Amino acid sequence: MAIVSSNEILMRVNKLLNDPNFTRWTKEELLNYLNDAQRAIVLRRPDSYTVDTDDFTCVEGTKQLLPVDALKLIDVTRNESGKAIRGPYNRQVLDDNYDTWYAGKESSEVELYIYDERNPKTFYVYPGVIADVKLTLVYSKAPPAISLADNEAGEVIALDDIYVNAIIEWILYRSYMKDAEYAANPNKSQMHMNAFKSQLGEKSQADVAMMSEEKG
Repeated sequence: MAIVSSNEILMRVNKLLNDPNFTRWTKEELLNYLNDAQRAIVLRRPDSYTVDTDDFTCVEGTKQLLPVDALKLIDVTRNESGKAIRGPYNRQVLDDNYDTWYAGKESSEVELYIYDERNPKTFYVYPGVIADVKLTLVYSKAPPAISLADNEAGEVIALDDIYVNAIIEWILYRSYMKDAEYAANPNKSQMHMNAFKSQLGEKSQADVAMMSEEKG
């Protein structure tokens, strides 16, 4: 859960930029960069901002569309009855063993789901269901933008505080990109982009290590 406000981050960035009066980079401009930073993080780490909903309503059949605000499916966990759903399942295995599975549309419960990240807004269920079957989904979505008024009122960031350093690096990257005509600033910009990527990479590695320890 986040406790760091957007304004606190902007003040830290402003100090690093040595622009105390927000002259070269206005507060509104830096806030836009902050909003961009949160979206950039979610695109790279979809698990950083997720929704867990118990009332996803299926249409008839196997093909299902994610909610309109969804960016990517994280998991389909269970039926309304509480029965667990397995997946993501290898579609090729299902195709090889039951090549007419797409046509099903009579079940009231889902056994497994198929998801292909190349088609991120769609997933398939097996067996095909009747209309209005309800499932529990976890999916990522874009965090809401913070307005200047919300910032001044002390709005906290949408992502967890562990992403604060990555957000700062992204804002600095975008800030120095603005001054790309000066020889030193493109180098500074790239340095902060590399730091942004490193922050997210280290987070990913830590998550993998933790999962390995739990399984061990």
